[in-house]
Amino acid sequence: MHDAWAKPGVKLPPEGKVEVSGVTATGDKVTVPDTAVTVDGKSLHDLELIGSTGDVSSFKLSLETTKKDGAWYVSDWNIDL
Repeated sequence: MHDAWAKPGVKLPPEGKVEVSGVTATGDKVTVPDTAVTVDGKSLHDLELIGSTGDVSSFKLSLETTKKDGAWYVSDWNIDL
């Protein structure tokens, strides 16, 4: 996924900061929509669609995350087209 989201002018970790906002975990699992994640100040949703053509209005990606030993990990992901 790292290579897929590498876009010109966008710094990826460790130089660029990844942030999640508007998502509250109530347990050890949480679904994070791509619109809640920013990479170097740009939404993950917008980065995914750079270079896309046609009708992309229905495209959605969500990340299933799981907390283990105090850290959050992506455990699955879902794409809706």
